[in-house]
Amino acid sequence: MDEHQWSVGDQIAGFQITAIENLEEYQGVGYTFSHIETGMEVFQLVNDDRERFFSYIFKTLPSNNSGVAHILEHCVLAGSERYPVRDPFMSLLKGSVNTFMNAMTYPDKTLYPAASPLKADFDNLFNVYTDAVFAPLLREETFWQEGVRLVCTEEGCRYEGVVFNEMLGDGSDHDSIVGRNSVRFLYSDSAYSFDSGGDPEEIIKLDYQQFVSFYSQFYHPSNAKLFLYGDLEVGEKLAFLEEHYLLHRGSLNINATVTESRAWDRERTATFTSPTENGEGKASNSVVWAWATEPVTDSLEVVTLSTLVDILLGNPAAPLYKAILESGIGEDISPESGMSTDYYQMPMIIGFKGIDADRSEEAGAFILDTLKKIVKDGLDRKLVTSSLKRARFRLLEIPGGAPNGLRILGRAMRGWIYDLGPTATIGSAKPLARLEAAVRKNRRYFEDWIETHLLENPHRCLVTVKGDETYHDRQLEVIAKYTQRVTDDLGKKGVREVMAQNERFDRFEEDGDDEASLATIPRLLIEDLPVEVKENTHQERLCATRPLFVRTGFCNTISYVNIAMNTEDLESDELLLLPFYLRLVQMSGVGNRSYVEVATALKDCTGDFALFLEMGSTLSGDAAQNLICRIKVLPSDAKKALALTADILRTSAVDDLGAVQQVLTTLRGEYRDSVTYSAHGFASLAAAAQLQPLQYEGELLSGLSQWLYLEGIERDDLDGLAARMKALQQKLDNRERLTLHLLCDEENQDSMAALLETFVSSFGHGEPIEAKKRVYEQFNGDEIHALSIYRLPSSVSYQAYALRTSERGSDLQAAQALLAQMMSGNELWERIRGQGGAYGVNTTVDVMEELFLFSTYRDPRIVASFDDFKEVLASYAAGKVDTKALESALIAMVGSELRPLSPSQQSLLSFRRLLYHISDEYREKRREQLLAIDSEAIRSAASALIEGAATVESRVVITGSQLLEKERAKDPALEREAIRLPL
Repeated sequence: MDEHQWSVGDQIAGFQITAIENLEEYQGVGYTFSHIETGMEVFQLVNDDRERFFSYIFKTLPSNNSGVAHILEHCVLAGSERYPVRDPFMSLLKGSVNTFMNAMTYPDKTLYPAASPLKADFDNLFNVYTDAVFAPLLREETFWQEGVRLVCTEEGCRYEGVVFNEMLGDGSDHDSIVGRNSVRFLYSDSAYSFDSGGDPEEIIKLDYQQFVSFYSQFYHPSNAKLFLYGDLEVGEKLAFLEEHYLLHRGSLNINATVTESRAWDRERTATFTSPTENGEGKASNSVVWAWATEPVTDSLEVVTLSTLVDILLGNPAAPLYKAILESGIGEDISPESGMSTDYYQMPMIIGFKGIDADRSEEAGAFILDTLKKIVKDGLDRKLVTSSLKRARFRLLEIPGGAPNGLRILGRAMRGWIYDLGPTATIGSAKPLARLEAAVRKNRRYFEDWIETHLLENPHRCLVTVKGDETYHDRQLEVIAKYTQRVTDDLGKKGVREVMAQNERFDRFEEDGDDEASLATIPRLLIEDLPVEVKENTHQERLCATRPLFVRTGFCNTISYVNIAMNTEDLESDELLLLPFYLRLVQMSGVGNRSYVEVATALKDCTGDFALFLEMGSTLSGDAAQNLICRIKVLPSDAKKALALTADILRTSAVDDLGAVQQVLTTLRGEYRDSVTYSAHGFASLAAAAQLQPLQYEGELLSGLSQWLYLEGIERDDLDGLAARMKALQQKLDNRERLTLHLLCDEENQDSMAALLETFVSSFGHGEPIEAKKRVYEQFNGDEIHALSIYRLPSSVSYQAYALRTSERGSDLQAAQALLAQMMSGNELWERIRGQGGAYGVNTTVDVMEELFLFSTYRDPRIVASFDDFKEVLASYAAGKVDTKALESALIAMVGSELRPLSPSQQSLLSFRRLLYHISDEYREKRREQLLAIDSEAIRSAASALIEGAATVESRVVITGSQLLEKERAKDPALEREAIRLPL
């Protein structure tokens, strides 16, 4: 860190320091700079965090639904003056050890963030991103690829493009339509009334000149902000900015002001539609209230509303959530329920999903009446206290999952983007302290807030979204009519010109980048990578005869406890019930305590409590199947937390019929909510399930098979289901199942180990666990050629293809893993995304399960994408291996060891390595295998996959009816009957 003593008013490379602030919450100092000529603002938070982070921020207010801000976000990182390759983003990604690298469009702004723990890599990312935002090439071909283009052939014309196809997919998601349209209607007199992501019916009307004009309007330095974070010298990037991008740019007055919407004097209603293939049933409908609340610039209001959402809706036991579930008006709570800080005024949404549309008024009245009752009766003080305590815990915990700089930027933007200083909203500790003080002063603080901001607030709308089987037909008809009108206006000569443009685009895609352009992209070297793997050190103890693995490190007083319960002895029917059982345990009472009391107590004594299933193969090939319980606790709460955890796992009222019914409704709803966004993941699970028994069981528990099983449970079956839940609970109550892992501060290890001994001792005595050999007939043969098709309301497809790799731990499998890394970011990306228009494509190897997986996401094609994969794989088998691409892929894979991990992440990763017998010696060996791979090894890896595919392969397609019919003409294999998903 810089030892120079800077002062407000000092100048550095054309910038002036306008503020210096000690930010104790982030163990650093914040410096605010203003560029004297352009007015560009830079905020730098200097501390010792090695995970350095930066982000450019531009206000980008939409004035229509063309999605131009979204398309520009895609195109800005697709070639610039200093880095003229077609996709520097992917070129960087292929050989970077970044921990975050993205571009994101919000309703009123666009961000270009990246992070890396390696300084050389951080500098590379910063240089490429900076040139991208200030000097992009914005080639017309890039606009055609990423945004939208008219494609004309002898058969006619159609529209294609990555964003166009992405938003066709997004428009297929019911919940996305609920949330998006609720807020747009709520703020109908502002820029928020437009969809910054774009509406496919309007995207096709955007032209290249409008696209370029939007860049000129909003991407001037006068509208730019730069956020820098971490272990950097004060102002170290300013001279670079001044010299290359800001000098002589002048100042531009940009009208990008966002203000509050004009307050309504009465509530309003609105009705929208969403796609369904499930008829007009209530499962396809939602009814929600949406309120305009307070500006996001008020940090006290932000923490108030976020805490109130946790109090009212934080789990199924929360008072408003529980009332909605038990009302009988709808099947479930809308997943859009909650609040958002993405808008100047925070919207709050509360409502039902799975409801008869003609009950919308009843639903709206019920929510308001429930809020009135909550205000009248008062909130449970224990619930309020526990929610505030959980918020305080989050401040104490060392965060993980996303770079710390990204989290801090999110807070800073709430004020900075709306013309307050960057530190006006950056803190979270002080606003929480103010909230705690306000609650101490006024015990009815939250009740008063509900009354003022919700019940007495006329700026609210009751939104109904109905499922409509004709939705896609109507949307495609609108697009087809517009396409025909454009084609007619073009005439034969114009169509020929479009065809010439299409040829130009195809050449652009096929020609690729020349060596000179590729050489401009800065790259890491193998020498930049860590020499050794990070050791998984731990101490093994006996804890009431069960193994306890203890790992110590700085955890800021928090202890992380992982408990594995071996489930390898379960029968097939018991295994199928495990996901239901896990959720039921978390939604039931314990002893004489109700579920509400248990949920409140859990929130009070833990920072987090989670149950999930963990299944996979060990390094030796044996099955490891466990129920995992994770808790985060403070020393003062550990005894109470572990006692409560034991009670939940051993004595929850899992035979309570009301709880059983609620769990069934909740799980069904969660599948419906997630399937569109996660369809590629479900497809991958289903494809892998056909290749080996353990993956088959995994898909039964967490894939589409589990969903269809849940949908098949009838109300008359609930008594029997409850009885089976109780029997399963009794079977699981056996301490012989337990393996434990603890990560904590060194001074807490002995006291925590003693408490864990008491925890283990509370479980019943039973026989040692013997793994059950479950046999599935479909794996008895030598050949597997599986194809499954699922249908859902969508205009795009999600596809997965699974092959078996070579033996785990072998040199050839290591080469296949590196091949997968290479394919995702090179030819396959260029073909399926660049030329085909899919939003995403991925190839990966699951080392432990010996699987090679290919998948696509929001893809307008099916057959052609599958053919592309096979052709690209064949090209590698033929020896077409780029040595630079190989080295870049190697850097990305081996460099993952550099990723900083939070204590929570360290805890789970360490435990998983123990459960699957992944030793440090194996990890060292794998690193050596990867570093030894050459072009010949990649060729052999591809050849082995192709040879294996001749006897064992599995393919899954998830798509809508219209695209499926279109693709069936190209591939007779798709003629088989599709399984309709219950949406």
